[in-house]
Order: sequence, then C-alpha cells, then structure tokens
Amino acid sequence: LTMHHIVFDGWSEGVLFQELAVLYESFSTGQPAPLSELRIQYADFAVWQRQWFRGEIFDSQLAYWKKQLAGAAVLQLPTDHPRPAVQRFRGSKQFFSLSRALTEGLKAIGREERTTLFMTLLAAFQTLLHRYAAQDDILVGAPVAGRNRTDVEGLIGFFINTVVLRTDFSGDPSFRELLGRVRKVALDAYAHQDLPFEKLVEALHPQRNSSRSPLFQVMFAFQNAPGTAPRFAGLTVTALNVESETAIFDLSLLMVEDANSLKATLEYNTGLFDAATISRMRDHFQILLEGIAANPEQRLSHLSMLTEAERRQLLVEWNDTKKDYPQDKCIHELFEAQVERSPDAAAVVFQSRELTYRELNRRANQ
Repeated sequence: LTMHHIVFDGWSEGVLFQELAVLYESFSTGQPAPLSELRIQYADFAVWQRQWFRGEIFDSQLAYWKKQLAGAAVLQLPTDHPRPAVQRFRGSKQFFSLSRALTEGLKAIGREERTTLFMTLLAAFQTLLHRYAAQDDILVGAPVAGRNRTDVEGLIGFFINTVVLRTDFSGDPSFRELLGRVRKVALDAYAHQDLPFEKLVEALHPQRNSSRSPLFQVMFAFQNAPGTAPRFAGLTVTALNVESETAIFDLSLLMVEDANSLKATLEYNTGLFDAATISRMRDHFQILLEGIAANPEQRLSHLSMLTEAERRQLLVEWNDTKKDYPQDKCIHELFEAQVERSPDAAAVVFQSRELTYRELNRRANQ
C-alpha cells in the first residue's frame, strides 16, 4: 500500500491501521463492521479552512509570522561540496540512539525549566547548528500535527503543517538561558500554527533560489506518539523500513521516543555532505547532549563537542611541533637569518597594520 503524502500524514497511518485491525477482527469472525459514521469528512475541514482564510484570525497569524521572520538570515553550514545551482534532492540517512540515562537527564532539565523534551532537543540541535555555522540567527523548520480539534482526530488526510522556529543565540547564553528563549519561540509558534506554510511563503515573497528551500534549510521533527503497527488476531505484523535515497532539505533530524531510549535519524543531502562529515556531526551532537545533561549552566561556547580522538589530535598530535634549532646563536641572530630568507613576508600583524620581516628588523636595529 503506497499513499501519497498530499492526502496522508503520519497520524492518518495510525487511524488507518486501527480501523483495519477492527475490520479484520470483525470480518474474520463473521461480524458486521463496528465502525460508526464520522461526523465530518476531510472536505468539511477544507471548507472551514477556506472560510478561515478570509477572517481576522488569518490576518493576525500572518502578521505574527511576518514580524517573526523579518530579516531572517540563511543558514550557512560548511559543506563538503559546492551547492549546486538546482536542488537534486539526493540523500542518505544515518541512524543512532541515545541511552535511557541521557534521555532521563534531558527530561530532568526540561522539568526544571518547564520545557517539553521536544524543546530541549530542539535547543540542543540548534546549538549544534549555531556552532557549525558560527551564526547567531538560527532558523529550523518543524512539523506540527495540525489536529487541534477533536472532530478531525479520526480523519484520514493531510493535516500536517510546518512552522519556522527562529532562535536568537546572541550574547553566548548558557544552555539553561537558551531553553527559555526556545520555549517562548515554540509556544508562540504553536499559537500561530494554523497558517499553512505555503501561504506563508506566498505572502512573504522571499527571494527564491532554486539551490535551497525557502525560509529554512534544516528540519527537526520529534515523535513521542505510541507505535502505529496494526495488531491482527492470529497474525504477527512486522514493520519494514523502506530505503529511499532522497533528502527534501539540506539536513533533517528525526527523533522518536520509545520505552527505553531516543532513536534518531539524520537525513542529509549527499550533494552537499559526505557520509564521514555526517558521522562526525552525529558524534558531536551526542557529546553536546551529554555536556548539556551534565551541566546546563555552561555557556554554549564552553560546551564540548569533541570526541576523545579529536581532542587528542587537537591537543597532542597537532601540538607536537618541537623542532631542533642551532644552540650556538642568539634569538636576534636567528631572526636575522629569517629576514634573509623571507624579507617581504608578514612578520607582525595588528588590526589593519602589518610589518614585514625586513621592516621589523630595521626598527629593531634602531
């Protein structure tokens, strides 16, 4: 069974499987279908949404997003390959998981700051992007279920929407301070989540670029709903992952909470990133999370992301610069020898001023 995303979302999958299991149980035992008629259909929701588009609520939501996203910067992550002129959407995935102990540690921070696990993980992921891109203005897209009315919970259709979560990293805050900023951004976005993303793009008229998606280039999704695999009497059902070599965005992080841990999928554009780079990013994210759980009071610039191998390479291997030098000469004689070798090379730089070896030697000899 293949369903197009334009008429089917993740919530719809749960509805379909639940109804399929109920019908299987009834038909296999010769009973009539027990499902009751729905009060409304997706077409009713579509009519309501179109009427809503012409109201004051639509105008107020649009005004919020225009203000929230004004002057937003494009995320400039360092890439392994030049960005192609036209997106090719070729991608791959890497998988990893976080331990139960780390998950509980992150939840404990959230309880202290009155944030959900989604907000805590979003803040950590945006911190990773902030550190990689060296930017203080970080925009990430996030899907919302769009089912904020009980009448639509039993419908199959496309209700999902995308919100843009923009976080300010200026001032090198502590992670605990950053969580407060992310909490406000997320709650404000939820309060204005009904405006369809395509309507937002249409209204904002961002400068379109065929090499990247509009408004944001990185997606973060978090799912903590129970598993949707159907249960049929007398049958064993197994979910199979379908391999796909596509990536809608430059980078997407999907995290799913189960009974024992957090499972994560990092989807990336293979036209921009090599697998080794994504592996390092995955490791850096896990180390970042461990540092956050251990001490959320640390400023973001002080949170380590290095693996032990990287730390040794940086502090030991790359610092192994010991060289033998002539013991029978003084320092000024060694310097003058360097002047002879490279008289016009820069020896000293301070702000906009620069001295060559020849100039510095002339001044020293005064």
